[in-house]
Amino acid sequence: MLMSAYPPEKSFEDRYALIDHLRNLGYTEDLLGKKTVEMTLPELQQIYINLEYQREERA
Repeated sequence: MLMSAYPPEKSFEDRYALIDHLRNLGYTEDLLGKKTVEMTLPELQQIYINLEYQREERA
């Protein structure tokens, strides 16, 4: 049985939806200059969690 080397299509959709959401929040790259389009889904998810936590702290 051959396994695909690519993640399921749903994770691509999730990744690009998260990139768009982060862009709307003004986040396009990290402090080292790595752009969101170069990041993995887990990296993007962690950034989103961190940004949401920071927003709650300010509120």
